[in-house]
Amino acid sequence: MTQRSPNNLSITSNSAAYVRVLASLISVVMICAALFLVARLTTWLSYPRPESIANNSDLWRALWTGFRFDMAVVIRANLLGLFISICCIPLPAMASHFGWLLNRYWGGLILVIAVWASILNFSYIGFFNRPIDSFAYVGLNYGAATIWPTVISMDPYGLRLLVGLSVTALTLWSYRKIGEKIIELIGFVHVRRIPFFTLAILLPLMFLMALGRGTVSTFPLSQRHLIVSSETAVNNIVPNGIVALYYGYKEFEQSKTISPALDGEGRELFKAFYGEPPLDQPLFSQFFAQTPSSIFLEKNPPNVVFNLIESMGNALLLPTFNPGTDLAGQMRQHLDEDYYFNRFLPAHDDTQQSLMSLMVNTEYSTISYSSHQHIPLQTSVARVFKKSGYRTVFVYAGFEGLSNRSDYLKTQGFDEFIGAHQLRERYPTMESSVWGGEDKFVFEETIKQLLDNNEHGKPLFIVTLTVTNHPPYQLPKHHNLTLSPPADSLSAKLQDLPPESLDTYRYTNDQLGQFMSAVKNSRLKSNTIVAATGDHAIRGMSYNSAERLHELSVPFYLYLPASYRPSLQPDTDQIASHKDIMPTLYNAALSNARYPNLGRNLLAPKANEKYHNFAYHAEYLVIDERAYSKGGLGRQVTPEFMLAPNAIGVEKTSNRSRVYSQTIDWLTRFQLANDPAD
Repeated sequence: MTQRSPNNLSITSNSAAYVRVLASLISVVMICAALFLVARLTTWLSYPRPESIANNSDLWRALWTGFRFDMAVVIRANLLGLFISICCIPLPAMASHFGWLLNRYWGGLILVIAVWASILNFSYIGFFNRPIDSFAYVGLNYGAATIWPTVISMDPYGLRLLVGLSVTALTLWSYRKIGEKIIELIGFVHVRRIPFFTLAILLPLMFLMALGRGTVSTFPLSQRHLIVSSETAVNNIVPNGIVALYYGYKEFEQSKTISPALDGEGRELFKAFYGEPPLDQPLFSQFFAQTPSSIFLEKNPPNVVFNLIESMGNALLLPTFNPGTDLAGQMRQHLDEDYYFNRFLPAHDDTQQSLMSLMVNTEYSTISYSSHQHIPLQTSVARVFKKSGYRTVFVYAGFEGLSNRSDYLKTQGFDEFIGAHQLRERYPTMESSVWGGEDKFVFEETIKQLLDNNEHGKPLFIVTLTVTNHPPYQLPKHHNLTLSPPADSLSAKLQDLPPESLDTYRYTNDQLGQFMSAVKNSRLKSNTIVAATGDHAIRGMSYNSAERLHELSVPFYLYLPASYRPSLQPDTDQIASHKDIMPTLYNAALSNARYPNLGRNLLAPKANEKYHNFAYHAEYLVIDERAYSKGGLGRQVTPEFMLAPNAIGVEKTSNRSRVYSQTIDWLTRFQLANDPAD
């Protein structure tokens, strides 16, 4: 009988340990692939009409691309451990044992991350209608004390926590049993160096590295491969939770880097946006326009109040989506009496991005708490009003330090910022919540500011931002609402939202309606312009693909005193967006005011508009009754603001609409790198 030397025994044992590691890695990949597939299918089945995309070839492309991402991300995560095991083959047996344990524990950690990342991504898609993105990391700025109550307020939170714990336990138990079986089946491996190196090391490594790239073509899988369809619902299921977390973090980090704004780049954008080349003069000032001269406005400057309402989605104001209780509440009267644009889109789907877009014309949502927070921008809304002689005030129901909004907005031209702490001092009966205070006192403070303004001798520009209609949807105790149960059709749309979300929606609309009644029943009726819109629509409700614009839509309400109204009735059925609000207010209230020429005056005839006849949302452009998504294809928009099924080519989009985002990006970068003259 041939005796093995201790050295040969060690090499043989180490080789067996390596083969076990290889087998364990394959088991981790297979388990993760199964977990991610279940998460994708669950996401697909949770859509209102999953059968509508069941026969779509894009769905199978999404599943296949998603599977490739699954293979790539799990293999990449485990390759280092595999290399360590290869390096341990010629070392003492203890090193190979360490390599085996390292890979086993690391594989278990990957499985746990896969389970919880999948649940997190599934929940994120259900609420935001998109996979985890940079906003998730921006949201960490709010702090755990604010985020946690918001998360647990979602109806299925307890169920998903239970599912996550159960799946984690089952996965780890299966992984352990597979590991025991691997040890049992793979004993000593007789080492013949050349065949072993080729069959057990070289070929598996080549195969795994090909799978880790996700492709055998020139370019490995990357973020651009996540878009496989013009259907958002299809694209949502491509990234697994780990991939979504990775690219979300990558976007977040990239958002902190602001590249220089070159003059040549700006001139090309100017020509594409305005359809004519700029003058051979300094460029920045040419992006500004001027309101017409008006003796009446110079002698009678109106107060201007702009209300940004938390989650004021337009769909709940429409009988189509809410055939039961009128959730407009006390605001309904004013929507009927005044200008109400109900085919209207927000700039973004979160408060911070919409706020920065509206207040300073930028898409850098983190700018208020970045290294650029102390730089004043000429594109600031408050600065336009201050130059016209206004006193500027921001009234916020939330905490002043959230995203550094107080200090930043004062840097951008607001004379006073009143947040939850100041409101509590002025109104001791105000209750506190995780986000701040109560909307009721925002409007009470605004009325007080308007009525007590005589001492300043200046017209007021006031911006308000509410918080009550935000998860965890805590209705103030002093409310007097008596709501009927929602209709079945509305209840079916709530999906992840608790019924309390309807109560806080109605509450805020009541407070806004009471504010409007107070304005109209006082001397403010004749000299105060009031506008209101949502920062974004209600997130977490269930819509089918044709209702995507309704899912995003917010109302735009505008009250003008009789002497400030245009001679012609505005077209309130036109499709517009956040970018058009401030140009409308500038032209309604200010004479000879210079402002960023980035939107249209909704009170003027559309035929007079040369540049801005499109609506902009971060995911959509709407041009001439056609909506174009990021995927490139467009759909006809019906009079009911639905997406018709017929697709049309992206070549129909105009240059100026496609470069809108790039234009405001250049303007921001230019101001951060330069000090443009007033």
